[in-house]
Amino acid sequence: MKKIAISFITLISLTAVAAAGSIRVYNSDSKSHKIELKCSGSSKTVEIDASKTTTYTFHSTSKECDIVGGTIKFPTTKLTDGGSWKIKDGVATKE
Repeated sequence: MKKIAISFITLISLTAVAAAGSIRVYNSDSKSHKIELKCSGSSKTVEIDASKTTTYTFHSTSKECDIVGGTIKFPTTKLTDGGSWKIKDGVATKE
């Protein structure tokens, strides 16, 4: 019975982690930026490092988040899981 309970808890934990959304960002600017997001009712601020390519995770069970602010201009109002973006002069373009 104990093994079944542990297996069930592990399965639920992995499901929650697998549902988290992430984006890949290449920041060609020499300064860092911020993206303010609203994911499933929770607020999240993502810090984009200067001159770096990084994958950022929303830390949400949502595969999509609303962009509610920040220092980058996006051509969309939502970020979706698996998206890839390039930032130049404070403007994001989808790759």
